Formats: sequence, C-alpha cells, structure tokens
Amino acid sequence: MQLSKFNALLDLEIRASDPICAVVAGYLAYFIRFDTLRMSSLYAVALVILMLATLAASMFFRVYEQPLAERPFEQYCCIAASWTVGFAALLALGYLLKVSELYSRGWVTLTYCLGLALMASVRQVAVVTLWYLRRRGIGMRRCLLIGATESGLHMVQQARAKPSLGMKITGYVSTSYDQGVPGGVPSVGSLLHIDTILDEGEWDEVLVALPVSAHRAIGYALDRMEERVMTVKFVPDLLGRQLINQRMEDCGGIPMVTLRESPLMGHAWILKAVEDRLIAAAILVMISPLMLALAIGVKLSSPGPVLYRQRRVGLDGKEFEMLKFRSMPVDMEKNKAVQWGNAQAKTTTRFGRFIRQTSLDELPQFINVVRGDMSIVGPRPERPMFVEKFKGEIAGYMHKHLVKAGITGWAQINGWRGDTDLVKRIECDLYYINHWSLAFDLRIIFLTIFKGFVHSETPTAVAPAGEVPVEEAG
Repeated sequence: MQLSKFNALLDLEIRASDPICAVVAGYLAYFIRFDTLRMSSLYAVALVILMLATLAASMFFRVYEQPLAERPFEQYCCIAASWTVGFAALLALGYLLKVSELYSRGWVTLTYCLGLALMASVRQVAVVTLWYLRRRGIGMRRCLLIGATESGLHMVQQARAKPSLGMKITGYVSTSYDQGVPGGVPSVGSLLHIDTILDEGEWDEVLVALPVSAHRAIGYALDRMEERVMTVKFVPDLLGRQLINQRMEDCGGIPMVTLRESPLMGHAWILKAVEDRLIAAAILVMISPLMLALAIGVKLSSPGPVLYRQRRVGLDGKEFEMLKFRSMPVDMEKNKAVQWGNAQAKTTTRFGRFIRQTSLDELPQFINVVRGDMSIVGPRPERPMFVEKFKGEIAGYMHKHLVKAGITGWAQINGWRGDTDLVKRIECDLYYINHWSLAFDLRIIFLTIFKGFVHSETPTAVAPAGEVPVEEAG
C-alpha cells in the first residue's frame, strides 16, 4: 500500500506540474513583455484555452502513460509535441475568430519557449530524483521470482542493471524448470513450500517465470495465491521466441495474447505516413539543387541512366523498386553471380565511389518515401535472393518486414551498416520495431545528420553476440 501511495503521488505531481508550468510561463512572459503581473482578461482566457488544448493533446500522445524513468528522451518529445499541438490549436482558434491581432507575438513566443523549458526541466528533476531514490531502495517493488528459467534469469539481470524499472527481486522459488541460479538473489525454498514462503515473506509482486508448457506448476502457484492479496505477473519462457509488440487483449470475454504484431496499427500508421511524406517532401525541396548536381556528375562519369533501379523487399515481404544514383558502370552485374556485401570488390566509377562513401547515392530514395514504398526511418531493405537466404539462417529476420523499409535506421546510426555483422543489424532493427514512436523516429533522423552519412566501405570488427550494442534509446 505504501508503494501504491508513492506511485500515486509521483503520478499526481507530474500531471499537476504541466498546467502549473503553463500558467507560470504565461505570467512570466507577460511580465517580461509588459512589465506587470496583472494579466488582462484577454490573455487569461487564451492561457486557459492553451492549458485545455495541451491537456487534450497530452492524452492523445499518452504522455502520462509512459514510465517516467525508462525513456526520458521520448517523454520530452511527447511533451514538446503536446505543447506544440496545444499552441497550434490556440493560434488556429485565434485566426478563425479574427482576434489573433489582439495578442502580442512576443508574449506568444515567450510563453511557448518558457513553457517548453519549464515542463522539460520539471521532468528532468523528477527523473533524477526518482533515479536517486530508487538507487537507495526507495519506491522499489519487492519481487518474488518463481522459476529461474531463461526468462527469469534475464529478468534478474534487467532489474539489477536498470533501477529505473523500479523492481528489486529479493528472493526466488526454485522449480524443476530452472536453467541456472540467479546471482545475488537468495533461494527462499521450492515451489512445494510456496504457502510458507508467501506467508513469511514481504512481497509487493510475484513474478511467475515458467514455460507455457508447465501448466500444472503455473496452476499450482496461482491457486496458492488465490487466498492472498498481492500483484501477480506472468513472465512466460517462450523458448527464445522473438516477441514483437506483444500485448494482452480481450476477445469476446476470452483473454488473447498477441505475440507478434506491427507497431503501425490504427492512428500510428497515419502518423507515420504523414511524418514520412511531410519530411521527405521538405527534404526533396531543400536538396533539389544538390540532386541536380549529383545527376550531372553521374551522367558525366560514365554513359548510362542517372538512376539505378533495383528490386528490394519491404513491408509485408512485398517487392518494390528502390532508387539510387548509379555508382557503377552499366551492366556491371550482368551475367555475374550476385554476392551480399563485399563492397570493396565492386567496380565503381570514381564519382560513384565518392557518392557511395558519403551515402549521397541514396538520396533518390526520398522519392520512394513520397511514393509510399519506403519510410525515412526503418530497417534497410535487401534484395529478394538475399531475403530467401537469410530468413532461414538468422532468427527473426523476416520480422523486420512488419514495417516499411527505411533510408536510415537504428542499426545504421550505431555503425551496423555495409559489410558488418548482419545478426547485430537485425537485433537493432527489431529493437526499433519494438520501441517505435514518433519521438524515436525524430531522434534517429537527428542522429543520422551526424552519424549516418559518411562511412567506410571496409568491414568493421564484428562484436560478440549478446545485448544490442546501441546507445540508450532513452
């Protein structure tokens, strides 16, 4: 109960802080602009409308549903999005009512900037404070683990490595399905003594980490907890199966678990499509002089067409024609066995080598994005013959086709491009699909500016298998 109060107070603080920040920003901007805190009723009404519009946008972007300490960067992006949408609604309303000229542009600009800064600062303070408290054991859920299976052992590792999860596994119950011993977690007995364990220990949650085939053991554990008031969570050991956006849903009163599904369903698909086309169209307008210069360079470097068209596999495993600036002489691959990678061995023109090393040859793919064949952010597409080869060799390879192929992606900005470890690239691709959001997309686009263009054609060292060696997704 004490833990529930802690979480409730934290949630209330965050929800209350946004309207307070909006009011403080509005009054502070008014003081800076007019040198007084006695706000006129005209501005007060606008501030109230702004607060209501921002709260509605926050509900749409699910700002308050995301764990505070797990991905703070995405939280900041969601806050910025809701605040921006709130302001856009206020400006649109002022335009429709023909009263926008009654407001100071300086006040509007200052209120927007100050509000955004205040909301981000409050959350940063909350995140740092929460991390500080949880590292000292305050606000942590005391968890009992039933089953040291592969999933159970992984859960122990994650809980220890990420205090932001708010979990502290203080004991585990051994079973016949155990695959190891969780280091640093004491055994409190076997499943046969679960009654005594539950009565004598103090647990906030019970984590049942058993394989789905162990229905008798799962049923026995759940039956013993029927007579007690506690939170119970099931951590299924799915024998290493890759889960993509798993969730529980109700289907006619029957619980149904989705194990694998594209994240781009419903409104998310619309948001992604709008994001892709707006950004791609804007980029094409800005880089049109550069593309014209590159087209001239390709034409002068060797005879043949400017664009190179190649069949690739994208969304739902369907083929599309991907565009690139031609970097090789015409018909170089004709009557030759096609090999994956080995970029150094491919014959390119001098100008072609330059545009390949700087990724400028990929700029026409923004046309693919506008046409709907690709996304700006997503897994890089492969040719059909390689897809047929890799889908039987790399676990989860085909899952990357749950979303559209992209020009850049989480794998590329982390160095997994060109002749690098394909397994690590797929791990990064699946991580992106599992954690997709507009904020994540925008972050990848931003990082691509610094990390995603210039690269060497030489193979990089292959990292050992294990956790995906990426930057924190926030």
